[in-house]
Amino acid sequence: MRVTSPPDIKNSNLAKGMEYPREIEHGLMFHYFHNERHPKGQGSLSQKDFANLLDFVGVHRILSPFEWLDKLASNKLEKQHLCITFDDALLCQFEIALPVLEARNLKAFWFVHSSVFEGHLGRNEIYRIFRSKYFQNVDAFYSIFFRKVSGSEFSERTEAVLEEEQIKNLLQQFPFYSVNDAKFRFMRDRALGKQNYETTMDEIILEHRLALSDLSKDLWMSNEHLSHLNQNGHVIGLHSYSHPTVLAGLSYEEQFREYEKNYLHVKEVCRRSPVAMAHPCNSYNDDTIEILKHLGIRCGFRSNMFPRAEGERANPHPFEMARQDQANIMRMMERS
Repeated sequence: MRVTSPPDIKNSNLAKGMEYPREIEHGLMFHYFHNERHPKGQGSLSQKDFANLLDFVGVHRILSPFEWLDKLASNKLEKQHLCITFDDALLCQFEIALPVLEARNLKAFWFVHSSVFEGHLGRNEIYRIFRSKYFQNVDAFYSIFFRKVSGSEFSERTEAVLEEEQIKNLLQQFPFYSVNDAKFRFMRDRALGKQNYETTMDEIILEHRLALSDLSKDLWMSNEHLSHLNQNGHVIGLHSYSHPTVLAGLSYEEQFREYEKNYLHVKEVCRRSPVAMAHPCNSYNDDTIEILKHLGIRCGFRSNMFPRAEGERANPHPFEMARQDQANIMRMMERS
């Protein structure tokens, strides 16, 4: 399995005596990494970025997944305790981030959606790679996407969902989003829906004379990667079967199928029952939590620092643990 050599720890910020930022708490959430094999995209980190980020937050604060779960169960998690989480089973995480973890003797949670391990095309990631490789920047892509949707039968529905107050609320929850990022997500999830969004994106890709199968190469890990991580002290967790962007919009039965299929896949590969998960696109409801409890899950992570109910503490219960996105931490580093 291919990996990239990590940067020299002796040159890290920690070795230079940098103090860690005490305002960073809870889980640390990572998605995208880039090098000569994996293209740079919106919010992606280089191996050096990742190493510096870990040293910036304080490696000594980072618990292993098993330590995190034990402290959560015994109500002993404190503000200084951190854990590392990766979402979406991306190969770039294994090849670029894992060597940095190994150099620091760190372990992590890896939350995977199972459909891509069974040969299905994970369109969300394919579309991300398309935006990253074939446009000068993400706003260049948005320009084409917005124009195409505005000229379609969904134009009136699109105008109805782009309410200024809702966009403002989303940007408060995810401060690393731009206004165009927020508009894109509202158009995708509320105006178009899954099927119409995929049809629109597939048309744009076809207009660029590209194939989904070609764009999907080198995107995801394999079961062998998961097995390697599991055997070396990491924890493989749930992230649904097909990674719907609005999982909370599914019925109880549909949500149950999403997580049961995900559960059975992870259990088969790791030969142990999964005990942790992360909510895809931060979408979940009371049905989701009931299903997770039924499956024996002990811990669930959100994708931001804001609980569902205003005024609740950051971690209202074990199925809504907060996470700080890599983009927010990079901003803190730039300001320090």
